[in-house]
Amino acid sequence: MLISHTTNEKAWIKDSWKRSIQAGLSSRHLPEDHRLSNVEVTERIDRHQTLINVIEKHAYPLFCQIFSRTDSRLILADINGAIVKTWGQKRFREKLTEIALDQGVLWDEGLKGTNAIGTALVEKRPVSVIGGEHFIRHHHFISCTASPIFSPTGDLIAILDVTSEYQTHNDATRVLIQNMVQNIESELLNFIPDAALKIRLGHDSSVLNSGWQGIVVTDRNGQVLAQNAIASSVLANQLKPGDPIESVIGSLALDRIRKTDQFYYQVESVKPLLHLPKNKSETEPSNCPLHQGDSRVEKAWQQATKVMSKRIGLVISGETGTGKNEFVKALHKQSSLAKRPLVAINCGALPKDLIESELFGYAPGAFTGAHHKGFEGRFRQANGGILFLDEIADLPLNAQSRLLHVLQEKIVAPIGANRSYPVDVYVIVASHKNLTDMVTNGEFREDLWYRLEGLSITLPSVREREDTQQLIESTFTQESNKQRLSNDVIDLMLKYDWPGNLREVHSTCRLIAALCDSPIINLNDLPENILRKLTTTRTATLNKDDDLQSTIDNKLLKTIEETKGNVSLASRILGVSRNTIYRKLRKLGMDNIS
Repeated sequence: MLISHTTNEKAWIKDSWKRSIQAGLSSRHLPEDHRLSNVEVTERIDRHQTLINVIEKHAYPLFCQIFSRTDSRLILADINGAIVKTWGQKRFREKLTEIALDQGVLWDEGLKGTNAIGTALVEKRPVSVIGGEHFIRHHHFISCTASPIFSPTGDLIAILDVTSEYQTHNDATRVLIQNMVQNIESELLNFIPDAALKIRLGHDSSVLNSGWQGIVVTDRNGQVLAQNAIASSVLANQLKPGDPIESVIGSLALDRIRKTDQFYYQVESVKPLLHLPKNKSETEPSNCPLHQGDSRVEKAWQQATKVMSKRIGLVISGETGTGKNEFVKALHKQSSLAKRPLVAINCGALPKDLIESELFGYAPGAFTGAHHKGFEGRFRQANGGILFLDEIADLPLNAQSRLLHVLQEKIVAPIGANRSYPVDVYVIVASHKNLTDMVTNGEFREDLWYRLEGLSITLPSVREREDTQQLIESTFTQESNKQRLSNDVIDLMLKYDWPGNLREVHSTCRLIAALCDSPIINLNDLPENILRKLTTTRTATLNKDDDLQSTIDNKLLKTIEETKGNVSLASRILGVSRNTIYRKLRKLGMDNIS
């Protein structure tokens, strides 16, 4: 239904609708989605990690208790209206994805019209937007209540929202969300630097642990650092930061509940906690932007950033396509060498007789076909920065010897030149081959290996990663136009081995997005070559001793299972007619499938 403009209508709703119209939005059309990149989403999550932890401990359990049997989501948005994290019913999350109410999307009022998140940011107070009160008609199936979260210093730091489908939020819902926010803001007081004592206040002793108590936090000398809004009310704004708490209470003795003429109070020690995030420095490495929850990639990143700052050697291993090149680019971007050159060369992609001239340069006329001006070489190009030698295992032994000399002496002599040049280069190497085995077999110089080896890290394959599903979904989101993959397609992708790793994930998602037009892409929508690939695991090979008929039967049953009994889809995958499949199923006693 459309919002009715009655005399009883909330005034701020009218103001919000006016702002939505002034922003150029149309109530009849879904507005364009403004979505953060994966790197930006990771940065926002990192920036709000303390707040996320507090919500999951002090607000999410209450949300689950009240909303567990409803189609509702708990949503955290930042001060720009960008959704940082959501919790709740998975099936409802998929429904909200259709209107882009999901992680990384901006719900600023000027972009999405009247909505609880964006309007609470403007109003800076709790608001409920129910059904038809949303400016955009496509949003009328949801009811949302949002409340600002303020820091101990009074700064707006985030918005907490509960969104429900076809369920009107009443006063009880609003009180519940305010209670969650009250708990969050009270807990954030514990993260104030130098906090030593917490004083709980209330007009009755029964509220001192209710979640609605006033809280004052002081340093070890009893000087006030911060207080919540309820404490300000209980104390009638008698205190400000720097005041002695003993000006309003009689004793700082711990634990026992005490009473003044106006209120009850209890003093306790503040448990040591990590403080709220500060601005990052080079000594505090950021989270890796190349994953969405994989502990191995994150551990490799944290270790690599530390050794880079000390110019310790770095060797990156991993299967082809695991993202070694992108890993190095990201390391360079966040390092102290970010403004210096990053030069990358694939040692396996160059002819062996040209690799030395490519690395070390050559003088004019040094050999047949040489450029008449010569070439300075990759080492000199990277001077002062980073040289990334990918697939270093393919470097010929004679080039390995020369590389060792350059690394030790820090000078490079171009081929055919009669002079040398000093170079200061931080070298990172990578390979999909086992370099230690190659050293043992005499295929790689042992002395060069010891010169290169410092920290050795391995990037996991896609099939080994903990965030494979998120990786697939985010990659597809980048390539698609407001589309998403169905659960059946995701499940099929998760069973596949992805031997081409990140490259294969990207190319597969790109092809599906280019060929499929449905808003939600199902198995029936997939190109046949993708279907065949995803239903054939890399390890599924036909053993010559296997019974051929048994193998065919097993393949048919496996395909029927993966397509959830869809005979038409199975016939496409197997390349046989539906009648053939029906005959085989009857022989196998499965004639109940239609």
